[in-house]
Amino acid sequence: MENKESVRKVPDAFGAYLVEGAQFTENEEYPIIRHDMVAKNIPEFIMPFEKAINYRGDLSKTYICFFSPDSTFERIRKNPGKYLNFFKRSAGIIGFDFSIHSDMPIIKQKQQMNDNLSFSYYYANNGIPLIPNIRDGIDDLMPEFYSAFPQKEIIAVGTHGFIKRKWQKYEWYCFLEQMIDRLNPKTIIIYGSLSGRYFDVFKKRVPIIEYEPWIRSRWKAVK
Repeated sequence: MENKESVRKVPDAFGAYLVEGAQFTENEEYPIIRHDMVAKNIPEFIMPFEKAINYRGDLSKTYICFFSPDSTFERIRKNPGKYLNFFKRSAGIIGFDFSIHSDMPIIKQKQQMNDNLSFSYYYANNGIPLIPNIRDGIDDLMPEFYSAFPQKEIIAVGTHGFIKRKWQKYEWYCFLEQMIDRLNPKTIIIYGSLSGRYFDVFKKRVPIIEYEPWIRSRWKAVK
């Protein structure tokens, strides 16, 4: 007779359910986003989570994004299941964007990268159309991180609020060059803008669709 103690379930304190059924990258074991999870249509509208959560209108043509301070969507990390039905009201989501900075400790960068992938995977695995968001850390972390994404699909990047100085534009030029070379995306969704002649070369290589930040478009509407 089997010992009951041997089959007792261990509480899932670390959120293993977020990546149930996933395949993982070789070393860090980031969950891999599958081709079938990725949305095939370009968003009509994009709205930040903190605006969408209080919106009482129709979200069926709107993708919800997380291009805003982490504090505005940190609540999802604490209770992801609570928001599943809410996201099902929308057209889909842009992948998570918990902040990653090059001066963070490496372990913290990896943790944020893993959370961005894990939460994106969780909602996509539960039927929410996903446009993967590419937010990486230092150069040494890029190769394995990129291996978690499917190639030749629609992807998204956010630029709003932190690409202002010349050196920041140069960093983003290098990032986009590596990302396009590795993922060969079908289309790039930009939340913000890629202004300046630096980026013209990329617009010749791949379709880039730019969306104004929600707050700017609302300001224009009011004005």
